[in-house]
Amino acid sequence: MSQAAISFRARILRKQPDLPRYIVVDPAHVVGRSKSFAARVTLNGAGPFDRNIHPWGKGSAVFFFNLTEPQCRKAGLDTGDECQVTIVPVAA
Repeated sequence: MSQAAISFRARILRKQPDLPRYIVVDPAHVVGRSKSFAARVTLNGAGPFDRNIHPWGKGSAVFFFNLTEPQCRKAGLDTGDECQVTIVPVAA
């Protein structure tokens, strides 16, 4: 599987205040992947943050990863903000 950097624009989402923020990854950005994978993620150049990118499941082809409050603070981002995301898969 390719370890090349994947970059795209995305919005920081959150279903409700007591749940973590997350970013949805379009399946076109992770072609050939069907399982969770470890990655280093930057948001608007801040980071890198170690994250696990997971398939959404429930019949959806998209992937996602959660963001912690400290990670959002470090990147200067909040729920609803759009940002540049770079994902670099970590070799297993």
